[in-house]
Amino acid sequence: MVDTEVKLNRLGLDRYTEMDNKKVIDVVGIGLKHLPLKRVRYKNGEYDHFHLPDYRRYECAFNVLRGIEVKVSRSDFRNGFICTSCNYNYMLTPMKLVSPSVIPKGMGLLEYNKYKFKVEVNEEKETLNDRPFKIHGLRIIKRPTYRHIPQFQIDHAIAKIAEKGSTEAQRDVYSQISDCMDDPELVYTLGEKEG
Repeated sequence: MVDTEVKLNRLGLDRYTEMDNKKVIDVVGIGLKHLPLKRVRYKNGEYDHFHLPDYRRYECAFNVLRGIEVKVSRSDFRNGFICTSCNYNYMLTPMKLVSPSVIPKGMGLLEYNKYKFKVEVNEEKETLNDRPFKIHGLRIIKRPTYRHIPQFQIDHAIAKIAEKGSTEAQRDVYSQISDCMDDPELVYTLGEKEG
């Protein structure tokens, strides 16, 4: 999921710098990060009370927030930005607007070249891991480092994106679904199928 102008929860997060003074991020994306299960809390042959015969074959996935602050001028940069509310934080600027040395520690820098920018569909996509688009004119100048944030902040970002994107019709459908959860006939039907 990706959305723009999302208000993020900053409860309990230390700021990197005095310029980290905003609450609304320009772009936020929520995706999955995969780790081998052996790197996750797997003890005594069990993971969360599940026994897996060959745990090395499995991966564990968890949600990760990637945030991008867009700055188009030096004065815009000096006004401040968010650089602590996501697992990976980036700044997107035109070429040569800011030096990587002035970007806060742990924050990535992407540069945009307006003369070379274009997006093409990846026709050579052979596997599911191949990216669906080829993007030209964006360059990674500085890579961000992973920052651990509490799970409730990730959940808050997901809720804000879902809330912002939902229409009245979608809210009616969600309301009907939640109202049906109390229906004893539904519980009876589901119970019969299991037996």
